[in-house]
Amino acid sequence: MQKETDVNTQGQPTYTPARKTGAYRLCGTFSGNVTRYVRAVALMLAAVATTACDRSSGTEPVVDGLIVREVILASSDGSFAFSHRDHWHGAPVVRANGTLGITMNFTEAQLAPDDHEAPPVEQWFTLEGTPDEYNVRVVIEDTTIARWVGNRVNGTLHGTRDGATRISLVVRRGSTTLYEAPPLNIRVQPSAP
Repeated sequence: MQKETDVNTQGQPTYTPARKTGAYRLCGTFSGNVTRYVRAVALMLAAVATTACDRSSGTEPVVDGLIVREVILASSDGSFAFSHRDHWHGAPVVRANGTLGITMNFTEAQLAPDDHEAPPVEQWFTLEGTPDEYNVRVVIEDTTIARWVGNRVNGTLHGTRDGATRISLVVRRGSTTLYEAPPLNIRVQPSAP
């Protein structure tokens, strides 16, 4: 077998069989490095593509079979907002000095990255009827703008003054976090004239 760096009589590189593969390559050492580099990049891209938009990779704890993948906040005015992986669709609207009743619903199914429709109502469930150790921690970032009063199923959002803030929801069993929704931006509108 010729060396991979041989040239023919016209000064052109010769093509020789690659070791052990039977494939042909030009200037074996350079080509081998490129091949290894391309393979490494391809493997890295495959790993990134597999995990890029998939929060359902099995890292969420499953405690006694309760799985929470999305949150739906159903308001007493008939509107609702739902989490979708790392963001929300919709938001509760409340006026300063006003209130809005909200029921916290959940789903076990996670929406696909390109699915922006609300989960079907048949899939919604609340924590009502689950053991008391299951709870929802609701935190409002700026309590001078809005307050939350409620339990693990229902609550009331109180608008205290005009402004914007964020609300965070964490589903827990005792001290174990089952699901943490992305922060939801809310706006308290000026009170009605």
